Amino acid sequence: MISYDSYKVLHLSFILLFFGSLGLVASHSPWVMKKSGKIVIGLVSFFILVAGMGLIARLGFKHAQAFPKWINIKIINWFLINGLLLLLFKIKNSQFRALCFALIMAIGLLSIWVVLNKPA
Repeated sequence: MISYDSYKVLHLSFILLFFGSLGLVASHSPWVMKKSGKIVIGLVSFFILVAGMGLIARLGFKHAQAFPKWINIKIINWFLINGLLLLLFKIKNSQFRALCFALIMAIGLLSIWVVLNKPA
């Protein structure tokens, strides 16, 4: 069984990889814009979700048990960030790309705030 601390390290490591690659997407790096780059970023995002769910399990939540509000906010933020990431791949206009990148970063900061404060 994987420990809470191991899931935490995995979750944070994948988040760092994701936001690092997000900078490459925002700069329109040739490697990231290829299909293989998109697949890697998608897998990293998926592993963020898997490690996060492992953390939730280690916190003692059971199947079919309602999550607290802060976990629901984090899951919604994950979906929003991934939706905006898809837009970031498609947008050619640099102003909209910058706006999309800023929104992703703001949602990421909101997620950090939610984890630290755990609003009820």
